[in-house]
Amino acid sequence: MGRKSIEKERKTLNAKQKIWLGNTLPFFYKEGISGSTMNDIAKHLNLSKATIYNYYQSKEDLVHDSLWIKLKELEQLKNHLFDEDKDFIERYFEGVRLSADCLEGMTDVYLTDLKENYPKSWNSIVYFKEKSIENLTKYYQMGIERGIFRPFDVKIMAACDLVIFNSFINPEFLANNKITVQEAFSEYFNMKFNGILNERNLSIISSFQKN
Repeated sequence: MGRKSIEKERKTLNAKQKIWLGNTLPFFYKEGISGSTMNDIAKHLNLSKATIYNYYQSKEDLVHDSLWIKLKELEQLKNHLFDEDKDFIERYFEGVRLSADCLEGMTDVYLTDLKENYPKSWNSIVYFKEKSIENLTKYYQMGIERGIFRPFDVKIMAACDLVIFNSFINPEFLANNKITVQEAFSEYFNMKFNGILNERNLSIISSFQKN
């Protein structure tokens, strides 16, 4: 149900259309979607409502295309993870940094609207999340096979990622913790790879594991 590959969705957006669709997102992030009319959107974009209706018969389609552009940007994470021209660890952090930058400004107001009122768009987010987990799992496995990562259960790591990602797109989690999606992702991946122990306590853990 709506889980069509982002790659397979046929889009023929021209350059100007991509720009004003991208400019629509900050408006939705701040004001939400359901309470905004096409007049409000047209005013924000400094366009006539007729211009918007030349491309979209409904606000739902406009909402979906604006999200589609953002998800296409986020798909670059995969390109970074498997770019053999870059250092194995460096490509991961570049991908995560890109993802965090792409998520800048996204709010619980916007996500709540998508989840409750725009199932087609929400399903696209769910599909993208699942594909991202698959790509991260492959990346972890490659790191272990190449001796870059210590051996660990990649399925458990992926399961942890899934739980975390579900939290980060949960509007209630973001609102209750007063944190943005971008901040949540950056903090999670920082803890994951830099750890929470200082050098002295790492040696204690190492000693404990040997005994």
